[in-house]
Amino acid sequence: MPTVNSRFDWFPTWLKQHLLLTLTVLSAPDPSRLLATFGSRDCDRGVLSLREAYDIDETTVRLGAADGWTYAVEHRSTTAADSGFLERLTSDGSLAVTLCFTPTISGVHVARGGEYLAGFEPDAPDFMRWGSAPRALDPQIQEAGFGHEDLLPRGAACASFLQLLTDVALTPAMLEDPLPCATLPVLPGTRRTAEPNPADPARIPLMPGALLPEGSQGTGGGTARL
Repeated sequence: MPTVNSRFDWFPTWLKQHLLLTLTVLSAPDPSRLLATFGSRDCDRGVLSLREAYDIDETTVRLGAADGWTYAVEHRSTTAADSGFLERLTSDGSLAVTLCFTPTISGVHVARGGEYLAGFEPDAPDFMRWGSAPRALDPQIQEAGFGHEDLLPRGAACASFLQLLTDVALTPAMLEDPLPCATLPVLPGTRRTAEPNPADPARIPLMPGALLPEGSQGTGGGTARL
């Protein structure tokens, strides 16, 4: 039976009101590593709220700090939901947890020490699994409430899972309040887009590698390293 955490009751409604969110939390007190892994040199957009960031045509990332961790908020991209990105981000031995929500597919991703450990689709955690140890976090997944939507909606379970791994309790202020903001560079083979049209799924950016990459459905166990 999951532990019901009512402090995240707001999050499912928040997700319905926002088309896309990629939130990455890193076990590092300085956001410079996050910024560098995104390929940005500085926060060239100054300090912006989420509402203000929506008004910018460029794709941006906003950086914050909470409880000794740093975090990145993407509202128009899914850069940090890529396993390669997370492996680079954590190559110094740190731990990263990414929650990614899009209209077509969502994912929870965990990496540590340069290794993409585990990922899963929150709507189907028993079916869609990725990573070198896809079952390593089963106890935390169960405790967070996945599979018990009658007690804890999907979004609340994701926030609960994040807190179990990082001790960071997600709040609306973390996502919406003014934060240092950086423009994301255009990577080879990609292009900037305006806010995706919900009626046109082909324009909505999916998580790189999230649609069943090679070996993605492995159900073998693994030793939790957290």
